Amino acid sequence: MDPDDIKALRAMTLAQRLKRGLDFMEQARQFKIASVRVHHPGWSDEKVMNEVRRWIRNGMKPEELYEL
Repeated sequence: MDPDDIKALRAMTLAQRLKRGLDFMEQARQFKIASVRVHHPGWSDEKVMNEVRRWIRNGMKPEELYEL
């Protein structure tokens, strides 16, 4: 990590760090939703969300969800 980035992170309050982490997780969830929809265009919204929940529940490790 860049030293300036580290300095900026250390200057953040706990609330700012938490918000940044939660924002990152939401972005990851949205990317996963989009990925599942591309790979399974015929799936219902419910089935897509169940797959995303399974991915999150299993620690977001693709090697445990799919044969690579």
